Amino acid sequence: MNKIWIIFEREYLQRVKKKSFILSTLLTPLIFPFFIFITVLLIDSDEQEVRKIAVIDKSNLLEDSLSIGKNNLLKSKLDINSLQTQILNGDIYGALIIPEMDIYDPKPIKFYSKNIPSNDFVSDIERIFEERIRNRKISELQLNKSSLDKLKTNILMDTYSVEESTVSDGGELDANKSSSGLAFGLGYFNGFLIYMFVFIYGSFILQSVLDEKTSKVVEVIVSSVKPIQLMMGKVLGVGAVAFTQISIWIVLVFSISTLTSLYFGIDNVETTQIVNTQEQIDQSKEMVAGFYELFSSVDVFKLIVVFLIYFTGGFFLYGAFFAAIGSAVDNLQDASQFTLPISLPIIASLMFMGVILENPESNASLFLSLFPFTSPILMMARLPFGVPDWQLILSISLLILFVIFALWFAGRIYRVGILTSGSKITYKLLWKWFVMKNY
Repeated sequence: MNKIWIIFEREYLQRVKKKSFILSTLLTPLIFPFFIFITVLLIDSDEQEVRKIAVIDKSNLLEDSLSIGKNNLLKSKLDINSLQTQILNGDIYGALIIPEMDIYDPKPIKFYSKNIPSNDFVSDIERIFEERIRNRKISELQLNKSSLDKLKTNILMDTYSVEESTVSDGGELDANKSSSGLAFGLGYFNGFLIYMFVFIYGSFILQSVLDEKTSKVVEVIVSSVKPIQLMMGKVLGVGAVAFTQISIWIVLVFSISTLTSLYFGIDNVETTQIVNTQEQIDQSKEMVAGFYELFSSVDVFKLIVVFLIYFTGGFFLYGAFFAAIGSAVDNLQDASQFTLPISLPIIASLMFMGVILENPESNASLFLSLFPFTSPILMMARLPFGVPDWQLILSISLLILFVIFALWFAGRIYRVGILTSGSKITYKLLWKWFVMKNY
């Protein structure tokens, strides 16, 4: 155990003392808010030039002109060939063709441009002409437009999460306001963060093992340390580096959050309401207060604890396999063909995340969040939507069992592969190393 600790200490201190680690750890939490600020600033300062769009209107749905944001739609008597020439010359942005149509069975309208228009632009055009066709139907059918407008009803639904721990004075279960949009965003962010860390730090383990093997340093090390101890020390050391970085990020995020709440006059300890009067609050303070109020429904402590558990489990699960691959191969080119099968469950987890977020209670979501190779990412994606405790406990238990198996499996390959070089590595050879009794 003492030898594992020595290797652990060396791997850990060697990385945390690097300037690149210190800078990335301190600056990364500030990079995302910075880019968001720059993006918002650029959007606000964007002065898009007015774009001319020629319209051939054979159904008389358009008057002389129409403005949609920075787009001016103007009627034209030219044919489509002439308009296409003007588009290529840059005289106009695009051409809109409205064919003769039966308003009860309308034909598609066509838009020509040099570049593909944005989805918002297409939606705006469709919405405007749908409204014009609707108005024409109302006129032909001699319907009362004001009465029809009164039939339109917009309903907003607030969602609440029911807590089983407390009961209100009225005998009803306590309920906190929730947000499906927030749950979606948190789920995606948590899953993607684990995906990123497992890949990055898993590759660190592989590179570290491979460097020592190719430089023959490992032959000196294993003279006093068992290969399995060397592998465990490396995995634990690199894992501790990742754990340290995440812990620092959590502290920094909470510090920035606290300073922000104090600056904007928000009490986020007992309540998320603004302590100043409404007349003293500007728009930015209202936005920040709304943001804090939205997050008040999230059990942040539980989210962080479960995140650290799944990150640790996912890292050790995949880190063990990365260490085994690094010990077996002689160069990165050979490593790539063996890392792909291991990486597939991680990549599949990212692909299935959309399915989980759209329907977190489906059978597929349950299975994928319990299956140990996908649970570190996909259970974290499900967690903000609410996961029964028994599913969480079962998922963590299965993950721990698979981590133990992965460390044992990787250790049997590592003990042989770390001292073997020049061999053509195949899956058959890896299996032979695994079943080898004495080495």
